[in-house]
Amino acid sequence: VGLASLRSELVEERLGRRLLVFGRIHEALGRLRGIGTTDAMIRRAPEQVAWACDFDRVALYRVDEGLMVCEGFYIVDDPERAAEMLDFSRANPAPLRDQILETEMIRHHRPVVVHDALNHPSTYKPLVEHYATHAYVAAPIMPEGRVIGFLHGEKGIQHPGDTKAVDDFDRDAIWAFAEGLGFAVERMQLLDRLRAQGQELRGLISKADSVVAAQLAAQVELVAGPVEAGAARSAAALFGDVGSPLEARLTRREREVLELVARGATNNQIADKLVIAEATAKSHLKRIMRKLGAANRVEAASMYLRARSSDD
Repeated sequence: VGLASLRSELVEERLGRRLLVFGRIHEALGRLRGIGTTDAMIRRAPEQVAWACDFDRVALYRVDEGLMVCEGFYIVDDPERAAEMLDFSRANPAPLRDQILETEMIRHHRPVVVHDALNHPSTYKPLVEHYATHAYVAAPIMPEGRVIGFLHGEKGIQHPGDTKAVDDFDRDAIWAFAEGLGFAVERMQLLDRLRAQGQELRGLISKADSVVAAQLAAQVELVAGPVEAGAARSAAALFGDVGSPLEARLTRREREVLELVARGATNNQIADKLVIAEATAKSHLKRIMRKLGAANRVEAASMYLRARSSDD
């Protein structure tokens, strides 16, 4: 009876801990979603993770061309130490080699719990030693199923020197937060892009108003030449020489792909239409966006349609 009672108490304790932490995670993510920009959200995220999941120290990293670059660091009641840790981490980005645990997270899309970090064969020792980390948990941030960063959390202040200061529940908690943060970042980036495109559209409208006002105020000229030439000059004044540079920057195949994208075709439909592999269609689209400086396929299609409109 005594053993059964003890087990029951342990189950209730674990359930109570789970309810408390996951309730805090929900509340903290709600606060982050209310922040106005992606950058501000990333700066505030480590503090919210620490509060929700009961960690002493939290670091947020982004993945950048094979490196793990620190973007945020929080230490409970020690902002000066946190700033020093952030500076050191940024100056010493961790390479994502095969032996680094974070590489496994990228491959398998799952969190990890690390005990005895100083002696673990797959931890990045320059950071672990400088942090004096004995144990930590980490989880990938994955909007759209692609790993863009990591959250690391530890309890070294609560349990100094303890190589097992974190457990599987801590791993699950930071994993839940990372998942929610990924969705929040994805939503915020979409809003950022919509704001930028809205600002660009307002600029075009303002320029259009200026051109139309100038045309209305100008004196009528008696000139020889077709009406189309005058229309072309007005279009050039309004939009600049949009069509020609876009055409010149892309290969014939890339222009074919972009035209299909503008029609709303998926990568699979583009591959079928052009009789190419879907991976090849994706590669063409990536090169197109890089050449045009477009953030996504929608923006690339919008640039194409504006160019075609000005040509017409």
